[in-house]
Amino acid sequence: MGTMIDVRSNCLRCCGAAALLAVGALAGALAGLGCGGSSSTTAPGARAPQAAHVERLSHEPCGEAQGQVESVDADGDGKPDIQRVVDHGHERCRTVDLDHDGKPDLYEYFDSNGEVRRREFCYDLTGTVNAVESYEGGRLVHREYDVSGQHKIDTWDWFDPNAPLDPKTGRPVHPIRRERDTKGTGQVDQWWTWNGDQVTISFDRIGDGRPDPATAVVLGPDGNPIGPAQPGSGAPGAGSAPDAGVAPAPYAPVVAADGGRS
Repeated sequence: MGTMIDVRSNCLRCCGAAALLAVGALAGALAGLGCGGSSSTTAPGARAPQAAHVERLSHEPCGEAQGQVESVDADGDGKPDIQRVVDHGHERCRTVDLDHDGKPDLYEYFDSNGEVRRREFCYDLTGTVNAVESYEGGRLVHREYDVSGQHKIDTWDWFDPNAPLDPKTGRPVHPIRRERDTKGTGQVDQWWTWNGDQVTISFDRIGDGRPDPATAVVLGPDGNPIGPAQPGSGAPGAGSAPDAGVAPAPYAPVVAADGGRS
């Protein structure tokens, strides 16, 4: 199964130009390093909202302690761009340095069938993990990431693993649900729910941890408000659209190397 690199044009503001330039050179070499295997596992849909979320970004080790490290110079510049960790013939994980600064920008982890089960992304120059994706049966089911740059999770996405995939990315076009902590208080204050290409967003204006009445707004596929939420869609009444400088795109941008079936 081949490997594919997808760089979304609306990359997070901390994703540097160097990472974008590196992708083209790596794409060809990565195509021969994909993980095989298949799985018939059917992943469950979105989970119920939680009262609280863990906001600490965790990193899963990927190195000599996990197996034999194999280095790959994907672009032929004499420097290793990819490190594969293999244990008894099974690739357990890999790291990819997209911008050639000596620090991994992407970590991928695989299950016993060779399917990707986890991805971690580093979007800035600190080498700190900014986003974590979880997969079941090779399908994306959950993502948590740092939009504000405070090195803690402030946005949580849930995906339908059975949803149609975007032919360009091999991923769902958008989540089915999103929760956000836009104020950095450790408490969710935005709730996003998708219905086709429209999304309803509700807000907590008073800080009680629940969507306030008359705050919900519906956005169309272009991101512009198209009217108040309808009864039964989350909260009644009209509201204002979220600040475009704060709210992420309906599909969060990623720099991803597909080591398995997305």
